[in-house]
Amino acid sequence: MTVEIDLHGPTLPRPGSSMISWRRFMPRPFALARIAMFGLAGLVGLGASLGCHVTAQNEITRPGTEQLIPHPEGAIARRPTLVVSETGTLRFVEPLECPSERVVDRTSVVEIETRPNLATFVVGVIATGVGGVMTIGGIGSKDGAANPVTFGGLGLFAVGLPFAIGPWVGLHKDVRAGKAAAPERAPGPSVACGARGFPARSATLTIRGIEVHGTVAADGTFSISPYTLIDAFAPTTVNAWDLSALLDAPGGARSLETVIDAAALAAHAPDFLAHADFDPKIAPLRLVPGIVAGTLRASLTSTAEGPALRIVLPLKNDGPGETWALRGQVSSPTRAVDGRMIYVGHLAKGEAVARELLIPLTVAAADQIRGATLDLSIELRDAHGTAPTTPVRFRGNVLNDAPR
Repeated sequence: MTVEIDLHGPTLPRPGSSMISWRRFMPRPFALARIAMFGLAGLVGLGASLGCHVTAQNEITRPGTEQLIPHPEGAIARRPTLVVSETGTLRFVEPLECPSERVVDRTSVVEIETRPNLATFVVGVIATGVGGVMTIGGIGSKDGAANPVTFGGLGLFAVGLPFAIGPWVGLHKDVRAGKAAAPERAPGPSVACGARGFPARSATLTIRGIEVHGTVAADGTFSISPYTLIDAFAPTTVNAWDLSALLDAPGGARSLETVIDAAALAAHAPDFLAHADFDPKIAPLRLVPGIVAGTLRASLTSTAEGPALRIVLPLKNDGPGETWALRGQVSSPTRAVDGRMIYVGHLAKGEAVARELLIPLTVAAADQIRGATLDLSIELRDAHGTAPTTPVRFRGNVLNDAPR
């Protein structure tokens, strides 16, 4: 037997067949509305229980600042050199290199991310789709807008649409401080970690063709001030020193070559003048002074550090004005004597002074000078250009002087 289901209502049976009407098994509109309302209630409950969003926490450790920590206990001394110290003296030092440790600070943060609840989204999509189908079907039925299926479809659509859209609204990330993280440590490169004085008994420098001899203190400080070799009142006119040195060290003779920056020499000239044993003040020129030089004398003498050349420069100011920043520079073909500065400073009207300069010498240089004819001259300068233009000269045999 063939069974036909009529989807359009009752019809007359055809011969040789029997028909069961669809309307006998089709629920009434009110029943469909009740089913839709129960479905609506179920979806609402499911959506409410699921929520629109889910949160995920993720702890992240991020690298922070990096620093190199030197370990001076493992310091290695490098080849000695000569520098201008913070007090404006020349100092022999051994640069130190230390092993280091690279330490990277780490910060821990907790990232809280609000994500869409896909289950809620699926429920919303289903509810919206079913509601839309029911609404269209109800409106297109015989009862039209009065059909309860229409109301049920509209309800499902109204509830499902927020569930479909809501999960994608209000998404964000929050970051909050986490637990303290231990820093990351690793071996680092060797780094410069200061310097220590190089012990030596004495040193002889060769600078711009002149020879400078002096003693060396336990902390590496050279006994000769750089401002006895350059004009402290005009330090910016000096070029960098390309020098070599021979040191008499406990372990034997040591040699070095280095360059002294002219800016470092100029930077400490005011400190030298502030602690000088003469008056370095400079005042405006009111009247022109009259500087007269006496007889320049030179002799060999002995000091606790060894032989030295003693130069005495007598000067007098006959006026009528005062002179300021008066000084002189030695010039001589003898390398161990050439290039030295002798400072007088302020000289008032009628004032006379005899300034003395001791130039330490090596034993070999002293033997060369002793009894020989020495030529030297001193070019005078002052703050206002009033000093005599003719140098003060000495030429003669150098005799031994009383020990100093």
